Amino acid sequence: MDQLKAFSWDGIVDRRVEPKPIEKPAPGEERLTSVLRLMNSSGDPSNSAPPTRRSSPEDWTQLIERVRTAASRVREVETQAQEQELRVQDLLERVREDMASANERVKAAEAHARDIQMRADALLKAADERVKAAEERARLAEEWLARIYDTIASEFAFAQPEKRSA
Repeated sequence: MDQLKAFSWDGIVDRRVEPKPIEKPAPGEERLTSVLRLMNSSGDPSNSAPPTRRSSPEDWTQLIERVRTAASRVREVETQAQEQELRVQDLLERVREDMASANERVKAAEAHARDIQMRADALLKAADERVKAAEERARLAEEWLARIYDTIASEFAFAQPEKRSA
Protein backbone atom coordinates (compact mmCIF):
# COMPACT_ATOMS: atom_id res chain seq x y z
CA MET A 1 0.00 0.00 0.00
CA ASP A 2 2.86 2.39 0.77
CA GLN A 3 4.14 2.01 -2.78
CA LEU A 4 0.72 2.92 -4.14
CA LYS A 5 0.64 6.09 -2.02
CA ALA A 6 4.09 7.03 -3.26
CA PHE A 7 3.05 6.38 -6.85
CA SER A 8 2.34 9.53 -8.79
CA TRP A 9 -0.94 9.33 -10.68
CA ASP A 10 -0.43 12.67 -12.34
CA GLY A 11 1.36 11.14 -15.30
CA ILE A 12 -1.39 8.59 -15.79
CA VAL A 13 -4.27 11.03 -15.55
CA ASP A 14 -2.72 13.52 -17.95
CA ARG A 15 -3.32 11.93 -21.37
CA ARG A 16 -1.11 14.43 -23.12
CA VAL A 17 1.97 12.83 -21.63
CA GLU A 18 3.93 10.97 -24.26
CA PRO A 19 5.08 7.45 -23.51
CA LYS A 20 8.65 7.34 -22.32
CA PRO A 21 11.14 4.67 -23.26
CA ILE A 22 10.63 1.37 -21.45
CA GLU A 23 12.66 1.13 -18.30
CA LYS A 24 14.21 -2.05 -17.08
CA PRO A 25 12.00 -3.33 -14.24
CA ALA A 26 13.30 -3.38 -10.72
CA PRO A 27 14.28 -6.82 -9.37
CA GLY A 28 10.98 -7.17 -7.49
CA GLU A 29 9.03 -6.43 -10.63
CA GLU A 30 10.73 -9.13 -12.72
CA ARG A 31 8.19 -11.78 -11.73
CA LEU A 32 5.33 -9.50 -12.74
CA THR A 33 7.07 -8.84 -16.05
CA SER A 34 7.37 -12.53 -16.85
CA VAL A 35 3.73 -13.17 -15.93
CA LEU A 36 2.57 -10.27 -18.05
CA ARG A 37 4.62 -11.48 -21.01
CA LEU A 38 2.95 -14.85 -20.72
CA MET A 39 -0.46 -13.21 -20.68
CA ASN A 40 0.24 -11.17 -23.81
CA SER A 41 -1.52 -13.04 -26.59
CA SER A 42 -1.71 -10.34 -29.22
CA GLY A 43 1.80 -10.94 -30.53
CA ASP A 44 2.29 -7.20 -30.92
CA PRO A 45 5.87 -6.35 -29.90
CA SER A 46 4.83 -2.91 -28.68
CA ASN A 47 2.59 -4.56 -26.09
CA SER A 48 5.18 -7.07 -24.95
CA ALA A 49 6.55 -4.94 -22.10
CA PRO A 50 4.39 -4.32 -19.03
CA PRO A 51 3.37 -0.79 -18.12
CA THR A 52 5.58 1.12 -15.74
CA ARG A 53 4.90 4.07 -13.48
CA ARG A 54 5.41 6.40 -16.40
CA SER A 55 3.22 4.45 -18.86
CA SER A 56 0.14 5.90 -20.48
CA PRO A 57 -3.40 5.13 -19.33
CA GLU A 58 -3.92 3.09 -22.50
CA ASP A 59 -1.06 0.81 -21.42
CA TRP A 60 -2.69 0.32 -18.05
CA THR A 61 -6.07 -0.25 -19.69
CA GLN A 62 -4.53 -2.87 -21.96
CA LEU A 63 -2.92 -4.49 -18.95
CA ILE A 64 -6.24 -4.61 -17.13
CA GLU A 65 -7.88 -6.07 -20.21
CA ARG A 66 -5.16 -8.72 -20.49
CA VAL A 67 -5.61 -9.57 -16.80
CA ARG A 68 -9.37 -9.89 -17.34
CA THR A 69 -8.79 -12.04 -20.43
CA ALA A 70 -6.35 -14.23 -18.52
CA ALA A 71 -8.75 -14.54 -15.59
CA SER A 72 -11.55 -15.46 -17.95
CA ARG A 73 -9.37 -18.09 -19.58
CA VAL A 74 -8.39 -19.45 -16.17
CA ARG A 75 -12.08 -19.74 -15.25
CA GLU A 76 -12.76 -21.54 -18.54
CA VAL A 77 -9.89 -23.94 -17.91
CA GLU A 78 -11.08 -24.55 -14.34
CA THR A 79 -14.61 -25.22 -15.60
CA GLN A 80 -13.28 -27.63 -18.21
CA ALA A 81 -11.11 -29.33 -15.59
CA GLN A 82 -14.11 -29.72 -13.27
CA GLU A 83 -16.21 -31.13 -16.11
CA GLN A 84 -13.40 -33.50 -17.02
CA GLU A 85 -13.07 -34.55 -13.39
CA LEU A 86 -16.81 -35.25 -13.22
CA ARG A 87 -16.59 -37.35 -16.39
CA VAL A 88 -13.64 -39.26 -14.95
CA GLN A 89 -15.51 -39.84 -11.69
CA ASP A 90 -18.56 -41.07 -13.62
CA LEU A 91 -16.34 -43.36 -15.64
CA LEU A 92 -14.67 -44.67 -12.48
CA GLU A 93 -18.05 -45.30 -10.90
CA ARG A 94 -19.19 -47.24 -13.97
CA VAL A 95 -15.96 -49.24 -13.94
CA ARG A 96 -16.47 -50.02 -10.25
CA GLU A 97 -20.03 -51.15 -10.95
CA ASP A 98 -18.86 -53.27 -13.88
CA MET A 99 -16.15 -54.83 -11.73
CA ALA A 100 -18.64 -55.59 -8.95
CA SER A 101 -21.00 -57.13 -11.49
CA ALA A 102 -18.17 -59.16 -13.00
CA ASN A 103 -17.12 -60.35 -9.54
CA GLU A 104 -20.68 -61.45 -8.83
CA ARG A 105 -20.81 -63.34 -12.13
CA VAL A 106 -17.47 -64.99 -11.34
CA LYS A 107 -18.72 -66.04 -7.90
CA ALA A 108 -21.92 -67.45 -9.44
CA ALA A 109 -19.92 -69.32 -12.08
CA GLU A 110 -17.58 -70.74 -9.44
CA ALA A 111 -20.54 -71.88 -7.32
CA HIS A 112 -22.12 -73.47 -10.40
CA ALA A 113 -18.84 -75.22 -11.24
CA ARG A 114 -18.57 -76.54 -7.66
CA ASP A 115 -22.16 -77.83 -7.88
CA ILE A 116 -21.46 -79.55 -11.18
CA GLN A 117 -18.24 -81.05 -9.79
CA MET A 118 -20.10 -82.39 -6.73
CA ARG A 119 -22.79 -83.94 -8.94
CA ALA A 120 -20.16 -85.46 -11.24
CA ASP A 121 -18.31 -86.90 -8.23
CA ALA A 122 -21.56 -88.40 -6.89
CA LEU A 123 -22.39 -89.91 -10.30
CA LEU A 124 -18.87 -91.36 -10.60
CA LYS A 125 -19.12 -92.87 -7.12
CA ALA A 126 -22.52 -94.40 -7.90
CA ALA A 127 -21.24 -95.76 -11.22
CA ASP A 128 -18.18 -97.22 -9.49
CA GLU A 129 -20.43 -98.94 -6.94
CA ARG A 130 -22.62 -100.34 -9.74
CA VAL A 131 -19.50 -101.64 -11.53
CA LYS A 132 -18.30 -103.35 -8.34
CA ALA A 133 -21.75 -104.87 -7.77
CA ALA A 134 -21.89 -106.08 -11.39
CA GLU A 135 -18.43 -107.61 -11.08
CA GLU A 136 -19.48 -109.41 -7.87
CA ARG A 137 -22.63 -110.74 -9.58
CA ALA A 138 -20.56 -111.90 -12.56
CA ARG A 139 -18.10 -113.68 -10.23
CA LEU A 140 -20.97 -115.42 -8.40
CA ALA A 141 -22.59 -116.37 -11.68
CA GLU A 142 -19.33 -117.90 -12.92
CA GLU A 143 -19.01 -119.86 -9.63
CA TRP A 144 -22.52 -121.20 -10.03
CA LEU A 145 -21.93 -122.12 -13.65
CA ALA A 146 -18.79 -123.97 -12.66
CA ARG A 147 -20.70 -125.87 -9.92
CA ILE A 148 -23.51 -126.72 -12.31
CA TYR A 149 -21.03 -127.96 -14.90
CA ASP A 150 -19.21 -130.06 -12.31
CA THR A 151 -22.52 -131.50 -11.06
CA ILE A 152 -23.73 -132.38 -14.54
CA ALA A 153 -20.40 -133.86 -15.48
CA SER A 154 -20.22 -135.97 -12.35
CA GLU A 155 -23.84 -137.13 -12.35
CA PHE A 156 -24.09 -137.93 -15.99
CA ALA A 157 -20.90 -139.69 -16.55
CA PHE A 158 -21.58 -141.59 -19.70
CA ALA A 159 -19.78 -144.73 -20.29
CA GLN A 160 -18.83 -145.34 -23.78
CA PRO A 161 -21.11 -147.91 -25.27
CA GLU A 162 -19.42 -151.07 -26.39
CA LYS A 163 -19.16 -151.60 -30.03
CA ARG A 164 -21.23 -154.41 -31.27
CA SER A 165 -20.14 -156.39 -34.15
CA ALA A 166 -22.57 -157.31 -36.61
